[in-house]
Amino acid sequence: MEAAFWHKRWEENRIGFHQADVNPFLQDCWQGSPEQGPVLVPLCGKSADMVWLSRQGHAVHGFELSELAVSQFFEEQGLGVQQDVLGPYRRHLSGEIALHQGDFFAAASLGHRYRLAYDRAALIALPTAMRQDYADLMARLMVAGGEVLLITLEYQPEQQEQPPFSVGELAVRALFERTFRVEVLGRRSEQDHPRVMAGQLSYFDEVAYRLTRRG
Repeated sequence: MEAAFWHKRWEENRIGFHQADVNPFLQDCWQGSPEQGPVLVPLCGKSADMVWLSRQGHAVHGFELSELAVSQFFEEQGLGVQQDVLGPYRRHLSGEIALHQGDFFAAASLGHRYRLAYDRAALIALPTAMRQDYADLMARLMVAGGEVLLITLEYQPEQQEQPPFSVGELAVRALFERTFRVEVLGRRSEQDHPRVMAGQLSYFDEVAYRLTRRG
């Protein structure tokens, strides 16, 4: 997606992908410890998941294109914020949370590599043509043995032309297995999803994976 698409979505408050509550898979499946260093959160939006990670003792490095999303995160969480410039990013800092406002695909230019990452809404936000570049970038950013908690969506029929997209297990394995070991952690069916209830979708599932960077 072009940058203008995402800026417009945030400006028009068309952010159905945003979850106000902490993701249950994050609470159930997270195994990282603060001693492993900061948690990379690509395409982070204004997710409350970052606050949950911070409360577990983690430093958080979020990356988000929309300045509006970044400012709303700190405002809604009641956090004071300082700003500076780091490489191609305007960095917004509050305690151990640092949100880098700019294009995530420039993240490698900062020279930082991670042992922990959390992706709830990054991969499923990207059209098919961009996903391999994203997977390759994540491989560059993670050290050997580093772990990514990845959460995707699966729904049927797959007719949606705008994110969040349905990304099934076969697609996840095709994208990541060359550089990561892929483990399916669980699946949750949202039978009460509005589009399922309306008969537009036959099912709407959230699926969690653990990706472990190969050496």
